[in-house]
Amino acid sequence: MQDNPGDPVESLSSGNPDRQVAALIELIKEDDQSKIDLVLPLFGSSDIAVRSEAVRAAGFLGGASVDDVGPLLVGMLEDPDELVRTEAAEALTMIQFAPAVGPLTSHLRSDDSWIVRASAAEALGRYPGSSTAALFTCADDDDELDEVRRYAIHSLGQTPINDPDNNMEALVNKLENDPDLGLQVRLAAYRTGDRSQIEAVKNAAATMSEFDASLVLNDIDAFLDHPRPPTLEADIPTIGNIVDIIALRWPFERPHAAKVRNRLPDVEGQ
Repeated sequence: MQDNPGDPVESLSSGNPDRQVAALIELIKEDDQSKIDLVLPLFGSSDIAVRSEAVRAAGFLGGASVDDVGPLLVGMLEDPDELVRTEAAEALTMIQFAPAVGPLTSHLRSDDSWIVRASAAEALGRYPGSSTAALFTCADDDDELDEVRRYAIHSLGQTPINDPDNNMEALVNKLENDPDLGLQVRLAAYRTGDRSQIEAVKNAAATMSEFDASLVLNDIDAFLDHPRPPTLEADIPTIGNIVDIIALRWPFERPHAAKVRNRLPDVEGQ
């Protein structure tokens, strides 16, 4: 039986990995950023679970201490364990630390763990315009796993329209009919200004798989937040049609579809 974690502050310094992990989880639940200084020393733990949970906690609690936490998270990208490196990349998705772009870009292309590469691709979407060329290279790489390319494509959807490295048209021409990546490429291109792509997604809605339908809902939900596609308000009827077709065809997707559908009126007039 796992030890009672007791007081989280006491547990963090207990030296007991089970108690430390439980205490870190409790700190995340409490969302008390004032306790970030209690978390950071655990980056040096010899226990992988403690290190990874401490890094995850820093992502949640380090927002007010970016100058102190950011460099440490960048350092954890070099941890020998892939779980810790993954948590570091994901923490840098939550904490905006501009010097992290270079190391994240390096891990996107060179880390031997595809999970870390995927997390780096996701994180780089939170630094739009800083690594566009590397994300395009990743998305265009036929030798890369689709899971990683998918995250790269999603991050490219947040690329500024006037980014000189924005070569979405070429990526669409290559992948628009790809059975695994085509819909994501179309939605990323739509998000960066190619209005024609939302009509193509609507035309595919009646035949897409449930897996693709789920991804499409995720992408639509994401671009209802900023940065939004420039023609989003005008395209609400088409987007609503896509969501309705998915809800009609796939019962298990209906709760998510309803959530997205309910957000659409909020966009109008903004």
